Amino acid sequence: MFRTRASAASGPSRTPPYAVASKQPLHILTFLLPLVIAYEIGLAVLLRGSEGVLTNKAHETLLLFFNIFGINDKGGLYLGGAALVTVLLVWHLLNRDPWRIDPTTPAIMAIESLLLAIPLIVLGLLMADRQALSAVAAGTAEEALAGAGIWSGVAISIGAGLYEELLFRMLLIAVLHTLLVDVAKISSVLGAGIAVLVSAAAFCWYHLPPHAQAALFYLVAGLYFGAVYVTRGFGIVVGVHAFYDIVVLQFQFAS
Repeated sequence: MFRTRASAASGPSRTPPYAVASKQPLHILTFLLPLVIAYEIGLAVLLRGSEGVLTNKAHETLLLFFNIFGINDKGGLYLGGAALVTVLLVWHLLNRDPWRIDPTTPAIMAIESLLLAIPLIVLGLLMADRQALSAVAAGTAEEALAGAGIWSGVAISIGAGLYEELLFRMLLIAVLHTLLVDVAKISSVLGAGIAVLVSAAAFCWYHLPPHAQAALFYLVAGLYFGAVYVTRGFGIVVGVHAFYDIVVLQFQFAS
């Protein structure tokens, strides 16, 4: 559905335009790898407590998937990052893209992600209670999050960006789009629109918003993330989500 390849006109030695390069799996991996490493370090150092490891529900869902194959939670805790890296590498190999990285692309992706997070941050602060929003933003229980420090909150935010986007955008939208377009034979644009809408509804339900106003915000946020994913790719939407969560969680620590 969202396969991106450099055009033949680019030639073997030319760097594709940023709009293309930023959606290629190797550049996505380069952009996300620091986030994956930061979250894995957070799991090992910052998020461990007397009651276990503090993580988000999307990561917990991935652990349940690993359980099907006989891998317990302790053994599978750090497999999420490895799985994400593997998916991007396999995608790169299937695309047969060159093993060439433009160093400016990940830097611009970070700037774009931050800019695209700003409208959602403003909308969230206008539509929903800040303190209630900060807990559900990261898909983490409010009472557990209350005992975390600022850097723990950053780690949780990064994990939410990585695994919620993996679950609700990369996986759910891709599966729905395949069923609607390849099986049901509807148009690709209509299939993408329905997939984004369903994933947004699932995203809202997953967060269990505390009131109707927050529920409306999470539905809108799910639609926004879905639109960013479809138009700008997986790397950018993870960056937008992570930046949004980091900023919103800081309101809890500042209050």
